[in-house]
Amino acid sequence: MPRIIKAAPDYLALSPIEFGRHITNLLTSKEFELTIEGEKYTRVLGYSCRALFDTCMKYFSKEDLVVVTTPIQHTSFRNIIEKYVKPENIYIIKLNKSFNEIERIPEVKKCDLVVITHYFGQDIDLSKLVNFKKKHSCFVIEDRVQGGTMDTLTSHEIVDIPIYSMGMDKRPIALGGGFLYLENKHKKIIEGIVKITKTLPQEKTGKRFKELLKKIPTYLFYNSRIFVAVFLELLRVVTFFNKKFSLLEFAKMYRAKNPGFDRETYLSKPSKGLLKSMYRHLDDYKDMEVLFAKKYSYFLEYLDPEVISYFLPWQRGEGSLSVYNTLQVEEQLVDQFLEFLTEYDISCISNPTYKVFNHDYEGKEVDVKFNNGIVYIPSTPNMNKREIRFMADRLKEFYDLVHNE
Repeated sequence: MPRIIKAAPDYLALSPIEFGRHITNLLTSKEFELTIEGEKYTRVLGYSCRALFDTCMKYFSKEDLVVVTTPIQHTSFRNIIEKYVKPENIYIIKLNKSFNEIERIPEVKKCDLVVITHYFGQDIDLSKLVNFKKKHSCFVIEDRVQGGTMDTLTSHEIVDIPIYSMGMDKRPIALGGGFLYLENKHKKIIEGIVKITKTLPQEKTGKRFKELLKKIPTYLFYNSRIFVAVFLELLRVVTFFNKKFSLLEFAKMYRAKNPGFDRETYLSKPSKGLLKSMYRHLDDYKDMEVLFAKKYSYFLEYLDPEVISYFLPWQRGEGSLSVYNTLQVEEQLVDQFLEFLTEYDISCISNPTYKVFNHDYEGKEVDVKFNNGIVYIPSTPNMNKREIRFMADRLKEFYDLVHNE
């Protein structure tokens, strides 16, 4: 079987020269501020988006903190919420079956925080929360890492704190770090978040150097078509002699052992080298957004409407601004779908990102089923039109296979 698609389920929009600059930035002795004050907003910098979110939760924490939130969160965000909030005080927003609109907001006597995670390169419309926010005078925090365009700082005017990542494959990118925005009128909160951040242990230069070196193979997998092509041919030889080892097994193993973020010591203060990388790239997002939207529109053009409806139920006719090419299949068909793509040597992986909450709540089974049906296929920004067309044809083939059985 020819190796048709030479792309991974992730993409890193970074030139080799710029990758090297992140390493040389470690030599800086310059001091950088953790805040950048603008005319209306202050940007607060941190070691990662999860570090900033944890810091926010710590600032707002109290004995009976009540949080209303979207049902599916990044694993770290879910764990942080559960770290600071009692299960009985976590109320889940019901989304529609396509998971792109709010269907029902839970009824609560009081609410301190609303935490929204946006999915699949699109913003959820938060207009239904306007009256809820007025009633409870609550703060709204959004994880906009996989949300819409950064031409607007927030997805909606009710948002108080939008959080962004500058990690391994995000927009903008600094191979680490994150930032959030707060209106200047929230001076006390800004000072409180910065104060907490300054108490955290600072990232060691040596640690960041080692982490950057470990990212070199990942950079090649995400960026170099020649590297991927050579690797796939070598993998062909290995799988010929060992039928149990496959591209699918390798993708699962590699992603698990080489995440683009720090899982263990993310509660840190960024090093000077990381801050220099962040300052250099804070506003480098537009070219990436244009590329993501353009390639994703190619992908949609090659898909029949019924295939889009089946695999991309959340799609609203706009380009996705997520680096991840995410699909949805029935929970019971995930393994079959991944094996089907692997037969065509297409790199894919089951949902490595999102989790539901551990406590029981009304409608949880629907959220679990949806979450278990998320899969990642090759990222369109690093695919050419021929590969995108081939990928679209395979989705149509699987769609027909499932609906003709």
